[in-house]
Amino acid sequence: MTSPNMIGWLYVMIVALLVGNEVQARTPGSGSQCWTPWFDRDNPSGTGDYETLKNLYSENPNKICKAPLDIEVQTTAGLSMDSTGDVVAVADTTSGFICRNSDQNTGMCSDYRVRFRCPLDYCQQKDCWTPWFDRDNPSGTGDYETLKNLYNENPNKICKAPLDIEVQTTSGLSMDSTGDVVAVADTTSGFICRNSDQNTGMCSDYRVRFRCPLDYCQQKDCWTPWFDRDNPSGTGDYETLKNLYNENPNKICKAPLDIEVQTTSGLSMDSTGDVVAVADTTSGFICRNSDQNTGMCSDYRVRFRCPLDYCQQKDCWTPWFDRDNPSGTGDYETLKNLYNENRNKICQSPLDIEVQTTSGLSMDSTGDVVAVADTKSGFICRNSDQNTGMCSDYRVRFRCPLDYCQRKG
Repeated sequence: MTSPNMIGWLYVMIVALLVGNEVQARTPGSGSQCWTPWFDRDNPSGTGDYETLKNLYSENPNKICKAPLDIEVQTTAGLSMDSTGDVVAVADTTSGFICRNSDQNTGMCSDYRVRFRCPLDYCQQKDCWTPWFDRDNPSGTGDYETLKNLYNENPNKICKAPLDIEVQTTSGLSMDSTGDVVAVADTTSGFICRNSDQNTGMCSDYRVRFRCPLDYCQQKDCWTPWFDRDNPSGTGDYETLKNLYNENPNKICKAPLDIEVQTTSGLSMDSTGDVVAVADTTSGFICRNSDQNTGMCSDYRVRFRCPLDYCQQKDCWTPWFDRDNPSGTGDYETLKNLYNENRNKICQSPLDIEVQTTSGLSMDSTGDVVAVADTKSGFICRNSDQNTGMCSDYRVRFRCPLDYCQRKG
């Protein structure tokens, strides 16, 4: 059983938003300035390492202010520029950074990265970027990442009037670096690269993302964790809401706004070619083996989108406790002993208990006969109850009211 901390959901979402939008860090000790992300556009395998502002501006639109206040240079391994002993030609806020291999006694510069200090108002977040989308590949007539199709295939994930588009290959190279002749790359139509326009006869494989107004990105809902309660070894893969509600109390809202389905390896449902019987917010997900040409569904997992207030933290989990191991008569993780050994670390009336092996496996997966696993007594597994003569080694944690955790914090 998986019991995620609700605050973990929000933390992950907030971090993902900040990282995805490349919000720069404030300068330590200064409230009026901030640093850009690090840039590493070149390596010294040619004539040197050229991290020039001219190229960085072209390759990273809107990511560096026009008159940087300072530059910081370090190797890609994090060493200071001075520590390398390299002869550096340029390192300033006008030109950026240049290190020529011909200037070095070793014949080769170190590999560097740079960042720039900007006025704080430049770094204030005014907009946000969508996730990357890669809906097509050039195996047909080209690579078509068109807004029309992206809107249809990704409802509510792209604003209706994007402010900007960013295009790169699926391996992360800039569009300009490929040399491809691109037919369209704008915020009206999206992106089109036709194979027939290329000297090589084939476009690179691209992905796109769009810049949207900040209010579009404000969180209005949240996603549950992924659930994978079944696999297709029987008659199919049944990730039904009825069963998921029963097996995961309080982890899915009662009227989900959306469902997302993918294989357990992370592939989209559409990419599998399976005939899916049900995939909705009323019943959940059903794929029947009997409907497939291959005779077997892929193995799927699902998650659900819920209103934001559902995800607000109402409780919290204690740390994991492992006070015993089964080398004696069994594994006894009892609340009485845990209270005595961990003063003020567990609330007096836990709302729930979670049990797993010390290696992270669910209690159910072990096949052990468990004597007790509740919020009154804690957990007991007796060796004498097992066919193997030995319980697994378990750990426990308890869910407590949020105000208990706030007092602790």
